[in-house]
Amino acid sequence: MSAQETMAKPALKVVPILPSLDFAQTRDFYVGNLGFEEVEFACDDYLVIHRGGLELQFWLSDDPFQCQNSSVFFRSEAVRDIYRDLCDRGIEAVVPRDTHGEPTRFHVRDPHGNLLMFGGSPLRAAAH
Repeated sequence: MSAQETMAKPALKVVPILPSLDFAQTRDFYVGNLGFEEVEFACDDYLVIHRGGLELQFWLSDDPFQCQNSSVFFRSEAVRDIYRDLCDRGIEAVVPRDTHGEPTRFHVRDPHGNLLMFGGSPLRAAAH
């Protein structure tokens, strides 16, 4: 194998860690409204939830500013379906003003202000 060839790269999984002001409220929103499930975790100041292959973790904070300045971006080819599902669940999903018709991107804020952004794959520049 030459230096230019690469060995098989291990798969990496990124897990966002967001602040929470109150785990009960965070749990109610993500489990009760967004369809996540709580992962049993033996720690009083940490919360882990998952939905399908997605995992989110939360740490306990007493500073609302941290929540209001934290975000995670969810990329999916099914953005419109996710948008309709959240709206059907009564979740307020905000669509950018420049979006016409069904959204290709939108965002939701959790009870503490964490920003959850949803969008499709980025546009690729044309090859030159």
